[in-house]
Amino acid sequence: MKYQRVELHNHSTESDGEMTAAELMRWAEKEAYGVIALTDHNTCSGHEKAEKTIKEEQLHIDLLKGVEVTTFYGHILALGMEHMVDFTDLDPKAPEKFLRKLRAAGAGVIGLAHPFCIGRPVTAGCRMDLEIHDWNQIDYIEVFNTSGGTEAMAGKIMGNRRALEFWEEKVLEGYHLAAVSGKDIHQKPQKLPVMITYALLEDDAEEDMEDAAKAVLGALMRQKTVVTKGPMLHAWAEQDNLWIEVEHSSEYEKWNEKWKNCNPVLWIRGRHVEKVLPLCFTKCVEKIKLPGILHEEQETDQYGYHTMVLRLYDGTCQYENLLAAGISVRWKSGGKEE
Repeated sequence: MKYQRVELHNHSTESDGEMTAAELMRWAEKEAYGVIALTDHNTCSGHEKAEKTIKEEQLHIDLLKGVEVTTFYGHILALGMEHMVDFTDLDPKAPEKFLRKLRAAGAGVIGLAHPFCIGRPVTAGCRMDLEIHDWNQIDYIEVFNTSGGTEAMAGKIMGNRRALEFWEEKVLEGYHLAAVSGKDIHQKPQKLPVMITYALLEDDAEEDMEDAAKAVLGALMRQKTVVTKGPMLHAWAEQDNLWIEVEHSSEYEKWNEKWKNCNPVLWIRGRHVEKVLPLCFTKCVEKIKLPGILHEEQETDQYGYHTMVLRLYDGTCQYENLLAAGISVRWKSGGKEE
């Protein structure tokens, strides 16, 4: 398995961004993203321009086409869509019909952008006010929107902490939801220590860049993502044991140099159990067996599965010390992962 650095929420001058579609693609190349989405507000007009830039300049990135459906009731990220649809028939009290319409129009994956943004009267429409009844219609939640900079600066405005908690609640209820971060790019981002999304792909998925965007969509559908400030964290179930793998090769924020001085703490929560486990990093790739933990989680979700969510902290389990999150494990009794 390999980690692919991705950015799934971006804007160009085709809507309200300051960079052209071409400039955005060049920025993604410079910042070593493998896949970048172009999700302008209510338009797909920049897709062709972005594709042209990638091809003519032979950039080593793949474009994930999409759109941010922008309404007074919240913003919906539809990845895979290549043309905008009429959204005047959106019913905020029963949006499922419209979500199915997005699927039919080519949206392979549907997500909620900044669902707990401060909203009215400061940013009307940015907060998710849709009354979603069937959460199987949603594939992912943007749990960190970093458009305002670091959490200390923008966390309360963007509602990231509540978004992460909400994602965890829905996952523990049994819904298949990936967690992502989003730079929500409107101008060239500053270099700040904010959460980044990585998709966990099969080993051969990155070899053909034309298929990288499709592989990222697949990772979102399988909840194989992690939001992180450096460490790559992956977890799975095997018999009654929880296994985690932590990789320290990321150069983001110089994590490949910092990890040796980290005091890692793993936070695990299920429907029945909550644990805090100190870890010890000794190698660039850590594969750690946590015996018996799965057996402690007796309660199942509405579909008969056991589920746990994980976070990785440095030192203590304080929000400001969060290193990585958005990881879930789902299994049947006996430890067989879904």
